[in-house]
Amino acid sequence: MISPNAIKNVDNCRFCWMCRHLCPVGLKTGKEINTPRAKALLLSLVERGTKFDADMARAMYECVLCGACTNDCVTGFDPTIFIREARSAAAVEGILPSGVAAVLENIEKTGSIYGKKKTILKAGTGNADTLLYIGEVASEKAPGMVKAFINLLEKSGTAFSVLENEAPSGTFLGDLAGFVDETRVQAKACADEINNSRAKTVIILDPWEAATIIQRYREWGFPIEAELKTAPSFIYELLKQGKLNPVKKDGLVSYHDSSRLARDLEIHDEPRFILRCMGYTVREMFQNKRLAKCCGSSLLKAYAPELALLTAEGRWGDFLRTGAETLVTACPESYELLSQKIPGEKKLADLFELLDEACPA
Repeated sequence: MISPNAIKNVDNCRFCWMCRHLCPVGLKTGKEINTPRAKALLLSLVERGTKFDADMARAMYECVLCGACTNDCVTGFDPTIFIREARSAAAVEGILPSGVAAVLENIEKTGSIYGKKKTILKAGTGNADTLLYIGEVASEKAPGMVKAFINLLEKSGTAFSVLENEAPSGTFLGDLAGFVDETRVQAKACADEINNSRAKTVIILDPWEAATIIQRYREWGFPIEAELKTAPSFIYELLKQGKLNPVKKDGLVSYHDSSRLARDLEIHDEPRFILRCMGYTVREMFQNKRLAKCCGSSLLKAYAPELALLTAEGRWGDFLRTGAETLVTACPESYELLSQKIPGEKKLADLFELLDEACPA
């Protein structure tokens, strides 16, 4: 059912408890089935003759694929490998959870997890050397972040363009059904579209899509020819070059590290530098940078909204212990998840909106 490499990871994870305290889902549900170890045990049973059924498939989708388990494994094993392959098997065998099947149908019909074509954005200066890849979550769920980022590009004098019809990156299909042929077809179409723009620099706003485009495309045989940048790293460079000059503010904030931004792409210092440039004092949550706890993903919210709300509440719990006033994120997916239920008098802010407000026109 799964590859020899996945089986190797299964056999080494099934009796190991060392990462169970880091799983954002398992910590909130309190269910052993939501730990990487339990998922490995289930797949170990399948490899030994037990039928892979709908209940097992459901367990494989009660996971954000945030990589906290992989990051903490001192022996180098990766539970996300066998979880993804089990999801592929669930799709092939027709035992997907109903919520997952609905989102997969949306992707098949429109390319989007939301079941509709992405909003076309008219912005930029035509065939510029810099291309902004917005992504479907930012476009649909964080339009304020998109607007603020575009404002910052314009204020810095950066000539940029956007694609009139952004092809889906394959990120969400890959997380739903694994790295199957259909995922790579989607990704290749996106790579071709970006390369055809002839941009020299590509900024990717959503960290989840950035990790796919930066890390997977070359591995799959269709690399992007331009230099690839995450949104925080590009803004960091503009500030270092003096192209943006924010007015100093005051306040105590904490910064939430997106899983893909902090773990996969190792972008830690840049967002904190941006906050300090605005005059903010940053108070760290106990789990930060590579060890940051995931607050969920937009994909998880699309097929399992109750679970997504729980993971977001877990991250808000970490924030409340800092005593800070505002929780800041640079990820449109984190912003969507965390905005579901903001506790008390606390505030949630988007890093780019904060900077846009601080930079005079």
